[in-house]
Amino acid sequence: MKETATRSVTGLLFASVVIAAVVWSLWSNGMFWGIVSLLAVAEWRRPMVIKRQFASLLFAMLMVGMTAVMLLLVWDSKSGFNPAPLLTFIGMIWANDTGAYLVGKPLGKHKLMPRVSPGKSWEGLIGGVMLAGLVAWWLMGLEWAWVGVLLGVAATAGDLVESAWKRGHGIKDSGSILPGHGGVLDRFDGFLFAAPIFVLLVHCFEIQFFFNLFFI
Repeated sequence: MKETATRSVTGLLFASVVIAAVVWSLWSNGMFWGIVSLLAVAEWRRPMVIKRQFASLLFAMLMVGMTAVMLLLVWDSKSGFNPAPLLTFIGMIWANDTGAYLVGKPLGKHKLMPRVSPGKSWEGLIGGVMLAGLVAWWLMGLEWAWVGVLLGVAATAGDLVESAWKRGHGIKDSGSILPGHGGVLDRFDGFLFAAPIFVLLVHCFEIQFFFNLFFI
């Protein structure tokens, strides 16, 4: 119960900061994701040995790319700054995390990849992608519900990759900046694969976002 309460309070505060940074302006959005990237690189480097500097450099380049993706998601060629696509993306990823936790915690019996992440289950995966699909339906329309499912799978893959990295270095969390949640990498690992996919979808299809009503 104490863990759930800690996660809930930290999650609400964290969500408020993220949403405020995204919505406030193009500059606050860019600054926020730049800070996230720097913190993520610092967490990545902490358990790395000196001989793996090249791997650290590659990861830093990956985080720079993710920052660029987050900027692309708030820039509309017609209207300029428009945070609607990024808010929609974040909503789907958070829905996936929430569904996986709420379903997997009490009902998870069949382990997804026990050697990589013992806490993840097939039940949690299903719960996560279903909730992400429902959020996609709500924010984009029924014809785009599959996007939520796809991003849920991609986010889970990113989570598993980060879990494999932590297990390889013998650490439980990437950091401790977010009580009950771990580090920055623990919170944004799902973005690494899902964000590039969503950017491609946004630029390939004429998707209408519910949040557009507030920003355009």
